Amino acid sequence: MQYNLLLFFITLCFPQSVFHSDSVISDHPNSIKRCTYLYNDAHLTLEFLLSQEIITGSNALEFSYSGCEVLDVIDIDLASTMTVDSVFFEWGGLSDTLTLSHKINFIRKSDKISLSLRDFNIHLIHDNFVITVFFHGKPQIAKNPPWDGGFVWTLDTDSLHWVGVACQNQGASLWWPTIDSLVQEPRVRMSFIVEEPYFIVSNGQLDTIQNLPNQKRLFEWGVQNPINNYNVTVNIANYKHFKDTLIGDGGVLDMDYYVLPQNLELAKTHFQQVNPMMHFFEKKFGPFPFYEDGYKLVETAYLGMEHQSCISYGNQYKKGYLGSYPKDIDFDFIIIHETAHEWWGNSVSMETRRDMWIHEAFATYSEALYVENFYGYDNMLTYLEHQKKRIINKDPIVICSHSTTDMYYKGSWMLHTLRTVFNNDALWFDLLKGIQFTFKHKTVNTNSLIKYIQENSVYDVSSFFQQYLFESEIPVFQYFFKKRRGNYFLYFKWSAKSDLFNMPLLAKININGYTWIYPEEKWQKIQLQGILPVDFDVPENLFLIDVLKVK
Repeated sequence: MQYNLLLFFITLCFPQSVFHSDSVISDHPNSIKRCTYLYNDAHLTLEFLLSQEIITGSNALEFSYSGCEVLDVIDIDLASTMTVDSVFFEWGGLSDTLTLSHKINFIRKSDKISLSLRDFNIHLIHDNFVITVFFHGKPQIAKNPPWDGGFVWTLDTDSLHWVGVACQNQGASLWWPTIDSLVQEPRVRMSFIVEEPYFIVSNGQLDTIQNLPNQKRLFEWGVQNPINNYNVTVNIANYKHFKDTLIGDGGVLDMDYYVLPQNLELAKTHFQQVNPMMHFFEKKFGPFPFYEDGYKLVETAYLGMEHQSCISYGNQYKKGYLGSYPKDIDFDFIIIHETAHEWWGNSVSMETRRDMWIHEAFATYSEALYVENFYGYDNMLTYLEHQKKRIINKDPIVICSHSTTDMYYKGSWMLHTLRTVFNNDALWFDLLKGIQFTFKHKTVNTNSLIKYIQENSVYDVSSFFQQYLFESEIPVFQYFFKKRRGNYFLYFKWSAKSDLFNMPLLAKININGYTWIYPEEKWQKIQLQGILPVDFDVPENLFLIDVLKVK
């Protein structure tokens, strides 16, 4: 605590230096990708000046040197809209006593702070050091959160401040100095100060609340598990709190809910769907990945975001998506989708933006599995048809932008299709659990995930993923009939962009119902048994394909 107050004292006393830049924050890792150091821990210390919409404070970043050559330069990411006041270097880690005795020079390069470390001769493996950046400013205001992110400064119905932040697309450096790299997931401690009567909710566990002079309070939050930078969040309001526990597969899980006062009783009823959902997800995906940090739903002024262990909830206590939902489906979409991201996105995380489909496809598919469990298989198929209407097929799923929703809905249908092809639910759900176990608290790229699925599949998935992930079009099953000597023959093949696409397909070709056939790029034929061409059928509710009769 003495360290926190020291940081604030220095922040207020050091003169401010103003730098200007107009570049956009990069989504890509900076020099950390080129080796030399690891970003282990961070201690973010901030005061929120609500009426002015200003934040001021510091972030202490702990690094360890990891080889190659003398480390003489390091770049810290921070949006050019924020002012850097001073930067300090210390040997050791965040658990050590930091004296802030080594002030270092820095250069603002657009949205980066370039630091010269040449004087410190960092060259030994496992050398630990801390860089503390003091800063202040008005962070970017979100235009359309959470997609076009930033801070949300608003008032509740009692005209009290209500603040939140979402920054997945723009990066955490939109509001605090960090290494904005998807492959680096430090442990983070948050020390946040705000005036009374406001309550601050952030990631992990709330360790202490301390009263400060001038009717202010300090909230100490912290995560024990690695966390992606963009998942670090802050929520400020006149929150009311209630809690529950879950006896789950990983032990006893703290379940905390923070809501606006007028919604307290409504939330207690509405959030009763959470525990059954958690038990179901644990059954299908394995234990909740962050037992040490707990699970929270926090009411926000924007729709929602999967902040790790601190999910932002803004669906207004309605069913579906802001009250819109398919027939016979009455669950809260935001609770289900954002909680699924705790497994798919927060624990198993993308390595680059091209891999974001791993987050969104699996979380969207999780909705369908939820429907199957609580409403039945037929309702799941109905729900999937609702998703299918939103598929665009404009760009490949594996792209570098958020330009279409296909990574959500097409990705979900891709997984639904693959489950059908597996034709073995035990194997399929073992695969999902295996992904969670193998890549828990890790970043993973598309190729590594495909390789894992290939190694744990009875079906060669290489051409399957090439078609569904890297091509915009979906495969077309082409067919026609010929009659010879009183018998009908089905001629069929795949038309697909992917080379050697050979996905098995169910088709009604005899009186026994649906049978597996094995189309390839070349025409094949098979005799219909006991049915006429008019009876032929392909179950398009089980496969993401087009079916085209030719000739």
